[in-house]
Amino acid sequence: MPSNRWMVPLCLTSLLWGFSFGLNAPLASLWMQDAGCSDTLIGLNTSAYYLGIAVAACAVPWLMRHCGHCSLFLGMVASGLTCVAFPLGESLPGWFLVRGLNGIAGALSLIPLETYVNHTSAPHRRAQNFGYYAFCIALGMGLGTLVGTQMYALLPRTAFLIGGVAAILGGVVVLGWRPELAHALEELSTPMPVKVARNFLSFGSAWSQGFLEGGMVALLPVYLLAAGFSEDGMSWLMSGLMIGVILAQVPVAWLADKLGRTLILAGCHVVALGGIGLLMIPAGTAWLGFWLFAVGACSGAFYPLGLALLGERVPSKGLPRATAWYLAINCLGSLMGPMIAGAAMDHFGRHVLFLTGGAAVLLVLGTWIVLEIRHRGSHRTQFAVPANEQDPSLSCAA
Repeated sequence: MPSNRWMVPLCLTSLLWGFSFGLNAPLASLWMQDAGCSDTLIGLNTSAYYLGIAVAACAVPWLMRHCGHCSLFLGMVASGLTCVAFPLGESLPGWFLVRGLNGIAGALSLIPLETYVNHTSAPHRRAQNFGYYAFCIALGMGLGTLVGTQMYALLPRTAFLIGGVAAILGGVVVLGWRPELAHALEELSTPMPVKVARNFLSFGSAWSQGFLEGGMVALLPVYLLAAGFSEDGMSWLMSGLMIGVILAQVPVAWLADKLGRTLILAGCHVVALGGIGLLMIPAGTAWLGFWLFAVGACSGAFYPLGLALLGERVPSKGLPRATAWYLAINCLGSLMGPMIAGAAMDHFGRHVLFLTGGAAVLLVLGTWIVLEIRHRGSHRTQFAVPANEQDPSLSCAA
């Protein structure tokens, strides 16, 4: 268990936000489907959410500097209110507006939380603390999806209400957490530039995780049903993926603190890439379930480990802006994933779903390796001693 007392309100707030998001996201799609909307419109509505996060991320660091912990409180309450308001939209413009506002509220909620974890964590526990944070988010999402889908058939509006109340309760937790939270966020009042190239593995991991989440996870049920799996079999396979995401967070984070965050994050990319490659081989339910579990475990760790590595390399005063960029890049991946994977499946067949996911992971891993080789080469050149400045006593003539 985490030893720091601040982890308790952090985990509770994260769990409540995750529950609200996990309930709202699938129910919004079901609500629009029942209203006769096409799959394209439903997909665009989901994109409106991620676009809201990406756009708002630019302004959240400024708001944190001027409002401190109030930005987090505002984000939690707004997340709840926009969840409750979705079925009240009554039309396409209303539904798109509410989803976009829900995305803005998500940015206001997540960026202060993630900045606080990076700023407050002891260096030797940074990845573990992010592991607990990610575990609570994923667990909340899973519970929210389960409760929402079970309630939707009989009490859809009540389901949205429960999701909204959960996020608002998270805002109440923030008020109780206020003194310590406010003090920490006040220390981060000076904006600093972000070096993207030197933190490519972190930012690239955010993008690839969003790509896989938005592309593979959204379209995987379509692929599995087309491959001949029953709805029950598809459900079990999707569950294996989500169980991997939830259960792996803390153990993988613990390994990262012990063995090195860069090493474990790069290793997660390698395992995820190998797992995606093996998913392309025709196999039974058990084999697919095992590799989906492995891919879910490793790709789910991209986001928290990338944040922990970012906190290791970015000065505290640069964390708000770096975290905002990180979340915006993650949402960019979530926007690109469904578009690229969906278009590829339409043109080349549904079997290329895994190929697009693997290409995204390989792109990040390969680019990072190239950048590291170039950086280390330039570093050695910079500190090499010119021949005419070497100690004569070390020369062959001497």
